Amino acid sequence: MKKLEFFYDIVSPYSYIAATQLGQFEGKAEVIWKPVLLGGVFKATGNSGPAFTVPAKMPYMFKDLQRLSAYYQIPLKIPANFPANTVTIQRVLCAASDVERPALTHKLYEAYWGQGLDVTNAELLTQLVGAELVAKTQEDSVKNALKANTEEVVARGAFGAPTFFLGDDMFFGSDRFFLIQEALK
Repeated sequence: MKKLEFFYDIVSPYSYIAATQLGQFEGKAEVIWKPVLLGGVFKATGNSGPAFTVPAKMPYMFKDLQRLSAYYQIPLKIPANFPANTVTIQRVLCAASDVERPALTHKLYEAYWGQGLDVTNAELLTQLVGAELVAKTQEDSVKNALKANTEEVVARGAFGAPTFFLGDDMFFGSDRFFLIQEALK
């Protein structure tokens, strides 16, 4: 079975949309969840988020996200603290095992994008994921894992999130699943 690598950050609303739709690849590809630090990707590539470039992009993005949430019938509430610093959250995801990472990611996305909660709040984050995972975020191995994932996706040509790789082929955005499906045939 082919591997579909999913590089994402909880701060990315389009990564949230993508994560809710990854079930369509069940039985067709092994999805590998790879947390990255989107700010690190932006810095390395000279890119920036929609709030920092063209003023018209942010209002459009929020309207676009509302359309997508209605289309996919998924909850969406824009968090008051968007964009947030997700270093600790992304480290939590790196500290999680490969098996638990997808469910944990969905839980964090549901809290942040589905309910608009401030998942960067240490108390809430601990309630959501447990004190053990939060404590692991200070371990060098976890910090290095997030750094390695971020450096890897940049080295492979990524400039934002969500980014997918099917082998060496890169697909950017939550709207490229039809092309990934075609590539899997």
